[in-house]
Amino acid sequence: MFYSFELEQYLGELLPARNELLNEMESQSLKETIPVVTPPVGNFLALLIKMSKAEDILEIGTAIGYSTLWLAQDLEGRTGHITTIDLNIDRAKRAIEYFKRAGIEDRIDVLFGDARRIIPTLEKKFDFVFVDAAKGEYLDYLSLVLPRISPGGILVVDNVLFRGWVVPGEKFAPKYNRMVTHLREFLSKLTQNPDFQTSVLPFGDGISVSFRIK
Repeated sequence: MFYSFELEQYLGELLPARNELLNEMESQSLKETIPVVTPPVGNFLALLIKMSKAEDILEIGTAIGYSTLWLAQDLEGRTGHITTIDLNIDRAKRAIEYFKRAGIEDRIDVLFGDARRIIPTLEKKFDFVFVDAAKGEYLDYLSLVLPRISPGGILVVDNVLFRGWVVPGEKFAPKYNRMVTHLREFLSKLTQNPDFQTSVLPFGDGISVSFRIK
């Protein structure tokens, strides 16, 4: 995290109390070092869904389903549906169990496999797309998902600032060169795309929010 843990913790403390299932998933992800969004980011996702009234939602990177449950919070009483994709079958299966416990398994399709191969097989367009998967593949995801976002739709991508290392002049271990370079290229292409209006927000590990211009 490129800004203080204390600040992120404070932002989390400002949120309303989370339900028992989300608390359990947070504890489990910390215990097993499973990468999931922070609670402030999860709350932001839920807020965007509520404000946009998105119905068809695509998530790339399910993990154990923590962010999916945030995305699903405003679906009750509406016809919304989530399609979520993950390469890690074991984690995705655990996510399905959490969805069952939350009583929303009928609103979520979990697809196992490489999103780069699965996305081209999806027939519909989406009102909301959330990407939180392999950072070195963000450029690939970008080219695949942009044509599938409906006019007026929203694209949110997590970890786009990657500990602040995307900032020119920042120092990091050489093993991260490729990933940081890809993220810089990704942000450049996304922010310069004339079909989308984009803002990059410096909380969590950095989030980009893009609106498809009608």
